[in-house]
Amino acid sequence: MHSPTRCLWVGLIVCTVVAGCSYDEHQYHAKKTHPVTGTVTVNGSPPGSPIVIQCHPENGIDASNPSVTQGLTLPDGSFHLSTYEDGDGVPPGNYALTFYWGEFKVIQGSYGGPDKLKNRYAKSDKSPIRLAVDGSGPVEMGTIDLTTK
Repeated sequence: MHSPTRCLWVGLIVCTVVAGCSYDEHQYHAKKTHPVTGTVTVNGSPPGSPIVIQCHPENGIDASNPSVTQGLTLPDGSFHLSTYEDGDGVPPGNYALTFYWGEFKVIQGSYGGPDKLKNRYAKSDKSPIRLAVDGSGPVEMGTIDLTTK
């Protein structure tokens, strides 16, 4: 039979070992980010509904510390880009921006459907919208006018 004290000690040792094993060499390392803001219009007008913006590093994803940077426009088209937390910004580098303008389906609670921009800005290698973050401070992109034509 095992005494309750012995079981407690064994349990504590197991918890300590498991907690120690969770720390490894592949621990998460956040890169320094810089705020990036702007406004998106479509054919010269505010979109009225969200447009998804994604940043694609021109040199490819950093394999040692990968991150994803994206944003969502407000109905007036304003946006801020986020990497780790809402509005924290973008790590230094050069990016191609892609845009997807779907539709929010209330009943399903999902965002999707055909791209109202007709996939014009869907591929990073073909998107004409570029972003350079040099690391010196916030970046204001101004107005990005997308077109459906």
